[in-house]
Amino acid sequence: MTDTGQNQILADLIAQVGDAAFADQVMQTFHGLCAADMCSAFAIFKGTPQALFAESIDPRRSAFARIATLRYAQKYWKRDTATASTLGRAHRSVKTTRRPSNAIRDLDYRHECYAEGEVVERISICKAGAIQIIANAYRARSSGPFSQKQIECFEAASPIVMAAIEKHLRLTRISRKMALSIDPDGIAKQLYEIEDIGLSLREAQVLAYILSGMDQNSAARAIGVEVSTVVTYRRRGYAKLGARNRSELRASLITRLSELAKSGHSIDRTDCACRKPGPLVNEVESDDAAAR
Repeated sequence: MTDTGQNQILADLIAQVGDAAFADQVMQTFHGLCAADMCSAFAIFKGTPQALFAESIDPRRSAFARIATLRYAQKYWKRDTATASTLGRAHRSVKTTRRPSNAIRDLDYRHECYAEGEVVERISICKAGAIQIIANAYRARSSGPFSQKQIECFEAASPIVMAAIEKHLRLTRISRKMALSIDPDGIAKQLYEIEDIGLSLREAQVLAYILSGMDQNSAARAIGVEVSTVVTYRRRGYAKLGARNRSELRASLITRLSELAKSGHSIDRTDCACRKPGPLVNEVESDDAAAR
Protein backbone atom coordinates (compact mmCIF):
# COMPACT_ATOMS: atom_id res chain seq x y z
CA MET A 1 0.00 0.00 0.00
CA THR A 2 1.27 3.48 -0.84
CA ASP A 3 1.66 6.15 1.81
CA THR A 4 -1.10 8.12 0.11
CA GLY A 5 -3.49 5.16 0.29
CA GLN A 6 -2.74 4.53 3.94
CA ASN A 7 -3.14 8.20 4.80
CA GLN A 8 -6.56 8.27 3.12
CA ILE A 9 -7.68 5.16 5.03
CA LEU A 10 -6.65 6.71 8.34
CA ALA A 11 -8.22 10.03 7.41
CA ASP A 12 -11.52 8.25 6.75
CA LEU A 13 -11.29 6.59 10.18
CA ILE A 14 -10.62 9.87 11.97
CA ALA A 15 -13.57 11.44 10.17
CA GLN A 16 -15.90 8.85 11.75
CA VAL A 17 -14.66 9.31 15.34
CA GLY A 18 -17.67 9.88 17.58
CA ASP A 19 -20.09 8.73 14.89
CA ALA A 20 -22.38 5.70 15.00
CA ALA A 21 -20.58 4.35 11.93
CA PHE A 22 -17.21 4.28 13.70
CA ALA A 23 -17.14 0.51 14.21
CA ASP A 24 -17.87 -0.10 10.54
CA GLN A 25 -15.09 2.29 9.63
CA VAL A 26 -12.63 0.45 11.89
CA MET A 27 -13.45 -2.71 9.95
CA GLN A 28 -12.88 -0.93 6.66
CA THR A 29 -9.62 0.50 8.01
CA PHE A 30 -8.31 -2.87 9.13
CA HIS A 31 -9.34 -4.43 5.83
CA GLY A 32 -7.52 -1.70 3.93
CA LEU A 33 -4.38 -1.88 6.08
CA CYS A 34 -3.94 -5.65 6.28
CA ALA A 35 -6.86 -7.30 4.43
CA ALA A 36 -8.50 -8.29 7.72
CA ASP A 37 -11.75 -10.24 7.47
CA MET A 38 -13.07 -9.39 10.95
CA CYS A 39 -12.28 -7.04 13.78
CA SER A 40 -13.11 -6.53 17.45
CA ALA A 41 -12.19 -4.19 20.27
CA PHE A 42 -12.32 -4.30 24.06
CA ALA A 43 -11.89 -1.85 26.93
CA ILE A 44 -10.67 -3.21 30.26
CA PHE A 45 -11.07 -1.21 33.47
CA LYS A 46 -10.04 -2.61 36.85
CA GLY A 47 -9.81 -6.08 35.38
CA THR A 48 -13.31 -6.03 33.87
CA PRO A 49 -13.47 -6.34 30.05
CA GLN A 50 -16.23 -4.86 27.94
CA ALA A 51 -16.70 -5.58 24.26
CA LEU A 52 -16.73 -2.34 22.28
CA PHE A 53 -17.62 -3.75 18.87
CA ALA A 54 -17.21 -6.70 16.52
CA GLU A 55 -17.53 -6.42 12.77
CA SER A 56 -16.97 -8.45 9.62
CA ILE A 57 -16.34 -7.54 6.00
CA ASP A 58 -18.65 -10.44 5.07
CA PRO A 59 -22.08 -9.97 6.71
CA ARG A 60 -22.45 -13.73 6.95
CA ARG A 61 -19.60 -13.78 9.48
CA SER A 62 -21.00 -10.97 11.62
CA ALA A 63 -22.95 -13.34 13.87
CA PHE A 64 -19.83 -15.35 14.66
CA ALA A 65 -17.81 -12.17 15.24
CA ARG A 66 -20.28 -10.87 17.81
CA ILE A 67 -20.84 -14.18 19.57
CA ALA A 68 -17.11 -14.94 19.77
CA THR A 69 -16.46 -11.44 21.10
CA LEU A 70 -19.03 -11.92 23.86
CA ARG A 71 -17.55 -15.30 24.78
CA TYR A 72 -14.02 -13.89 24.84
CA ALA A 73 -15.03 -11.04 27.17
CA GLN A 74 -17.07 -13.30 29.44
CA LYS A 75 -14.78 -16.31 29.65
CA TYR A 76 -11.55 -16.38 27.72
CA TRP A 77 -9.75 -13.07 27.90
CA LYS A 78 -7.98 -13.96 31.17
CA ARG A 79 -6.65 -17.06 29.46
CA ASP A 80 -5.18 -14.97 26.65
CA THR A 81 -1.69 -14.76 28.11
CA ALA A 82 -0.16 -13.38 24.93
CA THR A 83 -2.35 -10.28 25.03
CA ALA A 84 -1.90 -9.88 28.80
CA SER A 85 1.85 -9.90 28.30
CA THR A 86 1.60 -7.33 25.52
CA LEU A 87 -0.60 -5.06 27.67
CA GLY A 88 2.02 -5.23 30.39
CA ARG A 89 4.52 -3.67 27.99
CA ALA A 90 2.14 -1.11 26.49
CA HIS A 91 2.25 1.69 29.06
CA ARG A 92 4.30 4.13 27.01
CA SER A 93 3.43 3.13 23.47
CA VAL A 94 1.01 1.00 21.48
CA LYS A 95 2.21 -2.60 21.23
CA THR A 96 1.36 -5.22 18.62
CA THR A 97 1.10 -8.98 19.00
CA ARG A 98 0.44 -11.77 16.48
CA ARG A 99 -1.47 -14.94 17.40
CA PRO A 100 -1.96 -17.85 14.96
CA SER A 101 -4.88 -20.05 15.94
CA ASN A 102 -2.69 -23.15 16.14
CA ALA A 103 -0.60 -21.45 18.85
CA ILE A 104 -3.55 -21.42 21.26
CA ARG A 105 -3.24 -24.36 23.63
CA ASP A 106 -6.61 -23.84 25.33
CA LEU A 107 -8.80 -26.05 23.15
CA ASP A 108 -12.12 -24.56 24.25
CA TYR A 109 -10.89 -21.03 23.59
CA ARG A 110 -9.47 -22.02 20.21
CA HIS A 111 -12.66 -23.78 19.20
CA GLU A 112 -15.18 -21.11 20.25
CA CYS A 113 -13.26 -17.99 19.24
CA TYR A 114 -11.35 -19.27 16.20
CA ALA A 115 -12.29 -22.66 14.76
CA GLU A 116 -16.07 -22.10 14.65
CA GLY A 117 -15.52 -19.03 12.50
CA GLU A 118 -12.62 -20.53 10.54
CA VAL A 119 -10.30 -17.84 11.89
CA VAL A 120 -6.67 -18.68 11.20
CA GLU A 121 -4.83 -15.73 12.74
CA ARG A 122 -5.17 -12.56 14.80
CA ILE A 123 -3.03 -9.47 15.17
CA SER A 124 -3.74 -7.12 18.07
CA ILE A 125 -2.81 -3.64 19.13
CA CYS A 126 -2.78 -2.90 22.85
CA LYS A 127 -2.64 0.24 24.97
CA ALA A 128 -2.39 0.30 28.75
CA GLY A 129 -3.66 3.04 31.05
CA ALA A 130 -6.62 3.71 33.36
CA ILE A 131 -8.67 1.93 30.73
CA GLN A 132 -6.76 -0.68 28.75
CA ILE A 133 -7.75 -1.02 25.10
CA ILE A 134 -7.29 -3.99 22.79
CA ALA A 135 -8.17 -3.86 19.08
CA ASN A 136 -7.95 -7.01 16.95
CA ALA A 137 -7.79 -7.82 13.25
CA TYR A 138 -8.56 -11.39 12.12
CA ARG A 139 -8.00 -13.41 8.97
CA ALA A 140 -10.26 -16.26 7.90
CA ARG A 141 -8.86 -19.55 6.70
CA SER A 142 -9.99 -18.81 3.16
CA SER A 143 -7.78 -15.69 3.14
CA GLY A 144 -4.75 -17.32 4.76
CA PRO A 145 -2.42 -15.83 7.40
CA PHE A 146 -1.34 -12.19 7.37
CA SER A 147 1.75 -11.49 5.32
CA GLN A 148 4.71 -9.81 6.93
CA LYS A 149 4.07 -6.70 4.83
CA GLN A 150 0.46 -6.54 6.00
CA ILE A 151 1.53 -6.86 9.63
CA GLU A 152 4.09 -4.10 9.20
CA CYS A 153 1.48 -1.83 7.61
CA PHE A 154 -0.96 -2.53 10.44
CA GLU A 155 1.70 -1.93 13.07
CA ALA A 156 2.83 1.34 11.49
CA ALA A 157 -0.72 2.69 11.59
CA SER A 158 -1.49 1.36 15.09
CA PRO A 159 -0.74 4.58 17.06
CA ILE A 160 -3.23 6.55 14.94
CA VAL A 161 -5.82 3.75 15.08
CA MET A 162 -5.52 3.52 18.87
CA ALA A 163 -5.72 7.31 19.26
CA ALA A 164 -8.91 7.29 17.17
CA ILE A 165 -10.47 4.57 19.36
CA GLU A 166 -9.54 6.44 22.54
CA LYS A 167 -10.99 9.67 21.15
CA HIS A 168 -14.15 7.86 20.11
CA LEU A 169 -14.58 6.53 23.65
CA ARG A 170 -14.26 10.03 25.10
CA LEU A 171 -16.71 11.53 22.62
CA THR A 172 -19.26 8.80 23.28
CA ARG A 173 -19.02 9.55 27.00
CA ILE A 174 -17.18 6.44 28.00
CA SER A 175 -15.55 7.05 31.38
CA ARG A 176 -13.84 4.92 33.99
CA LYS A 177 -17.22 3.68 35.10
CA MET A 178 -18.79 3.09 31.69
CA ALA A 179 -17.94 1.14 28.57
CA LEU A 180 -19.63 0.14 25.36
CA SER A 181 -21.07 -3.33 25.28
CA ILE A 182 -22.42 -5.72 22.73
CA ASP A 183 -25.81 -6.52 24.25
CA PRO A 184 -27.07 -10.13 24.31
CA ASP A 185 -30.59 -8.67 24.09
CA GLY A 186 -29.77 -7.64 20.53
CA ILE A 187 -29.03 -11.27 19.67
CA ALA A 188 -32.22 -12.34 21.47
CA LYS A 189 -34.27 -9.93 19.36
CA GLN A 190 -32.84 -11.36 16.15
CA LEU A 191 -33.56 -14.93 17.25
CA TYR A 192 -37.12 -14.03 18.22
CA GLU A 193 -37.73 -12.58 14.77
CA ILE A 194 -36.69 -15.74 12.91
CA GLU A 195 -40.14 -17.16 12.29
CA ASP A 196 -39.23 -20.72 11.34
CA ILE A 197 -37.57 -21.35 14.72
CA GLY A 198 -40.63 -20.23 16.63
CA LEU A 199 -38.90 -19.10 19.81
CA SER A 200 -40.85 -17.09 22.33
CA LEU A 201 -39.23 -13.84 23.45
CA ARG A 202 -38.27 -15.36 26.81
CA GLU A 203 -36.82 -18.46 25.16
CA ALA A 204 -34.76 -16.26 22.84
CA GLN A 205 -33.53 -14.18 25.79
CA VAL A 206 -32.49 -17.24 27.79
CA LEU A 207 -30.61 -18.75 24.85
CA ALA A 208 -28.85 -15.43 24.14
CA TYR A 209 -27.75 -15.04 27.76
CA ILE A 210 -26.57 -18.65 27.95
CA LEU A 211 -24.70 -18.12 24.71
CA SER A 212 -22.96 -15.04 26.15
CA GLY A 213 -21.61 -17.12 29.04
CA MET A 214 -24.15 -16.57 31.81
CA ASP A 215 -25.08 -19.32 34.23
CA GLN A 216 -28.75 -19.99 34.95
CA ASN A 217 -28.85 -17.91 38.15
CA SER A 218 -27.40 -14.86 36.38
CA ALA A 219 -29.79 -15.28 33.44
CA ALA A 220 -32.72 -15.47 35.85
CA ARG A 221 -31.65 -12.22 37.54
CA ALA A 222 -31.10 -10.48 34.20
CA ILE A 223 -34.53 -11.44 32.87
CA GLY A 224 -36.37 -11.16 36.18
CA VAL A 225 -37.71 -14.71 36.50
CA GLU A 226 -37.12 -17.74 38.71
CA VAL A 227 -34.27 -20.14 37.95
CA SER A 228 -36.79 -22.93 37.38
CA THR A 229 -38.42 -20.78 34.70
CA VAL A 230 -35.06 -20.27 32.99
CA VAL A 231 -34.59 -24.05 32.96
CA THR A 232 -37.98 -24.45 31.26
CA TYR A 233 -37.24 -21.79 28.63
CA ARG A 234 -33.81 -23.29 28.02
CA ARG A 235 -35.19 -26.78 27.44
CA ARG A 236 -37.82 -25.49 25.03
CA GLY A 237 -35.25 -23.42 23.14
CA TYR A 238 -32.83 -26.32 22.84
CA ALA A 239 -35.64 -28.56 21.57
CA LYS A 240 -36.74 -26.06 18.91
CA LEU A 241 -33.19 -25.72 17.64
CA GLY A 242 -32.43 -29.45 17.89
CA ALA A 243 -29.43 -28.73 20.11
CA ARG A 244 -28.24 -31.15 22.77
CA ASN A 245 -25.58 -29.00 24.41
CA ARG A 246 -24.11 -25.51 24.43
CA SER A 247 -21.66 -26.25 21.63
CA GLU A 248 -24.48 -27.36 19.31
CA LEU A 249 -26.55 -24.38 20.41
CA ARG A 250 -23.76 -21.98 19.51
CA ALA A 251 -23.19 -23.59 16.11
CA SER A 252 -26.90 -23.57 15.32
CA LEU A 253 -27.39 -19.93 16.29
CA ILE A 254 -24.36 -18.77 14.34
CA THR A 255 -25.75 -20.56 11.28
CA ARG A 256 -29.22 -19.06 11.75
CA LEU A 257 -27.97 -15.52 12.28
CA SER A 258 -25.63 -15.84 9.31
CA GLU A 259 -28.55 -16.95 7.13
CA LEU A 260 -30.50 -13.92 8.37
CA ALA A 261 -27.68 -11.58 7.35
CA LYS A 262 -27.33 -13.32 3.98
CA SER A 263 -31.04 -12.87 3.28
CA GLY A 264 -30.63 -9.11 3.50
CA HIS A 265 -31.91 -8.46 7.01
CA SER A 266 -29.61 -6.15 8.94
CA ILE A 267 -28.10 -7.15 12.25
CA ASP A 268 -28.95 -4.66 14.99
CA ARG A 269 -26.12 -2.36 16.01
CA THR A 270 -26.25 -3.16 19.71
CA ASP A 271 -22.67 -2.06 20.19
CA CYS A 272 -23.58 1.61 20.63
CA ALA A 273 -25.42 1.36 23.95
CA CYS A 274 -23.60 2.65 27.01
CA ARG A 275 -23.61 0.38 30.02
CA LYS A 276 -21.92 0.10 33.34
CA PRO A 277 -19.44 -2.76 33.28
CA GLY A 278 -20.52 -5.62 35.48
CA PRO A 279 -18.44 -8.39 37.01
CA LEU A 280 -17.40 -11.28 34.87
CA VAL A 281 -19.91 -14.10 34.99
CA ASN A 282 -18.47 -17.55 35.60
CA GLU A 283 -19.83 -20.36 33.50
CA VAL A 284 -20.70 -22.98 36.11
CA GLU A 285 -22.58 -25.54 34.10
CA SER A 286 -21.05 -27.88 31.58
CA ASP A 287 -22.34 -28.46 28.07
CA ASP A 288 -23.90 -31.71 29.23
CA ALA A 289 -25.58 -30.02 32.18
CA ALA A 290 -26.91 -27.30 29.91
CA ALA A 291 -28.68 -29.91 27.81
CA ARG A 292 -30.57 -31.44 30.71
